[in-house]
Amino acid sequence: MKPIFKIMIVDDEMLVRQGIKHLWDWEQEGYRIVGEASNGLEALNMIDEVSPHIILTDIVMPVMGGEKLVKIVKEKYPHIEIIVLSSFSEYDYVRSTFQSGVADYILKPKLEADYLLSILNKVTAKMTGMKTTDQGSNAGEKQLLLVIEKLMTGYESVVEPTLLQSMFPYRQFAFFGTDMRHIKDSSDKLTFANEIERGIQKLALDDVVFIRLKFVNDSVIYLLNANPEPWDELVIELRYLVSELAQGARESHFIISQSFMEFIRLGEIYRDNYLKLARYSFYLPERNLIENDHLPGLPGAYQELDIGELMEQLRRKQYQKAFTAFLENVHLRSMDYRIDIFEFKSLLGNFIFNVATTLGKMKYEIGGLEEAKYDYFRRIDEALYAGDAIAVAEAFIREVERTIGETNTSVNPNMTMLIDYIQEHYADPITLTEVAKQFHFNASYLSSYFTAHNGEGFSEYLNKVRLEKAMELLETTEHSISDISDSVGYSDQSYFTKVFKKQTGISPSRYRRRDVEEHD
Repeated sequence: MKPIFKIMIVDDEMLVRQGIKHLWDWEQEGYRIVGEASNGLEALNMIDEVSPHIILTDIVMPVMGGEKLVKIVKEKYPHIEIIVLSSFSEYDYVRSTFQSGVADYILKPKLEADYLLSILNKVTAKMTGMKTTDQGSNAGEKQLLLVIEKLMTGYESVVEPTLLQSMFPYRQFAFFGTDMRHIKDSSDKLTFANEIERGIQKLALDDVVFIRLKFVNDSVIYLLNANPEPWDELVIELRYLVSELAQGARESHFIISQSFMEFIRLGEIYRDNYLKLARYSFYLPERNLIENDHLPGLPGAYQELDIGELMEQLRRKQYQKAFTAFLENVHLRSMDYRIDIFEFKSLLGNFIFNVATTLGKMKYEIGGLEEAKYDYFRRIDEALYAGDAIAVAEAFIREVERTIGETNTSVNPNMTMLIDYIQEHYADPITLTEVAKQFHFNASYLSSYFTAHNGEGFSEYLNKVRLEKAMELLETTEHSISDISDSVGYSDQSYFTKVFKKQTGISPSRYRRRDVEEHD
């Protein structure tokens, strides 16, 4: 576990000291405030007693300022790290403290919780030997980062074996990172990256080092290095970390790449594995973590879509047949996360273009559709997930159906069959999945299709039919509520009562009594 680091705060303004003390739960982050002083001399008199690991100090203070305090502390206690707090006007003083060996400085206008914590974590990482950087704190790190960047972008590069061994002493590597496109503000991206870094630093494992690479295409990426023996344990720890981080960032998708032993394979793994896994999130929106070794199953074989055949069906006015075949096919494709995203979006855009063109040749009034199609293209292009892109195509189809007068279920043979089936089998324990199989639909497609064409979801409609039958039986028979519940498809009477009351506002027994009272 990461040890508790002791912090001393030195500032002549009590409100500043109090503000720093209440920025967060210090011990939860791995720190403890062990002392505070109003000037440098007071701080020096306390050091032996509280033994701080880090001193946060102001520059301009009475009695003894921060500049002199830094010089004395670094001479007498070289192991103590010092972070200087300053204003813009005090930078000349700050510059002199760097010559004495301060770890970092923070401008007081920038003194925010996340920023201070990121500086502290960077300082303590060095103290514990855990290597973390995003710019490189020395020439060796800068050289190594340059090599890594070249390898990631496809260029050949070499690194001195001694430097590589000093930075990455273990045998196994992997990339760990996340996409941050959903975060619009650049400062929020930095805050989130620092939150991830704090989580990695707190992993309850030894023999692990990591380095933060520069932001790449709105992503933050870390290169992990560890011994092979605890590798599985490291992955488990990362899963727990992702589950915690994902609670506040639902649209984040973290990636754990294929692990590798040879550093020279870094570029290959990044381009051919990490980036590929990152693209999979387009088809796997519900997954906060995408691991190379734990990918979901793939759908069965599906036919190539023949746009020409679909347009021929439109020309024969087999509208529902064409739209159903198209949506079923793209829903199946959306389960195949290997498909190129551009190819998938192009298929949807091509369908919209061809439908609008075909209907125009059929002399339909499609002026509105013709103008709107470019907005549909844009929305498909901007879609972050396959489901969002499909929803745009479904919205286009609904607009087409309104244009050609196909929204009524009486002229929609698929909806007529579905409605008839539910009316006949409402008493059976039917589910959306079973009905989809019965009519050779994809289940996820059937759900959106049913809602689009019937104005309510499958479950809502099924419950409505069952409750209408239950009301009829309550009014016309003396069967027990338990028997009625069972006869309309609810095996659990308490659940039937709950659904009934939610829809009608009263219980089944009260409904029956009210009906009797109204007829007396």
